[in-house]
Amino acid sequence: MLSKKSSNDRLELFSKVKSIADHIIQTRLDTGNTLVFAKQIASELKVDYNVFDNLFLSEYGITLERVYVMRVVEKVKELLVYTEQSLKQIAGALGYNNPSSLSDILKYNTGFTPTYFKQIRKNKLEIIRKQQTEQNGN
Repeated sequence: MLSKKSSNDRLELFSKVKSIADHIIQTRLDTGNTLVFAKQIASELKVDYNVFDNLFLSEYGITLERVYVMRVVEKVKELLVYTEQSLKQIAGALGYNNPSSLSDILKYNTGFTPTYFKQIRKNKLEIIRKQQTEQNGN
């Protein structure tokens, strides 16, 4: 099934899996509604999730669930850097009852704590403030 696909088809399929994960994450953030990743994959790609997961792992060297977690991590990083939301707020919006579990996932996957990403935000805002002050002063 997967091994007969061309390089473009393989990239397209991997992108589709990431897109489904992103859709689930964004739906949760926007509406609070929970979509189940396995069900969405099965429904949208018209496959048996377990069979597809095994084929996906053998073809790409990564499980579907790992792709989903990586997309969650990317979204959490984005929200920490570009919004005022706390990790607690983000965790709640994503359905994590315990923010420390999301923090652990972030640390495990990036090597950095949520505080690190909030510091990036702080640094970016400081640079913007300095630029604006310089522009207003000239």
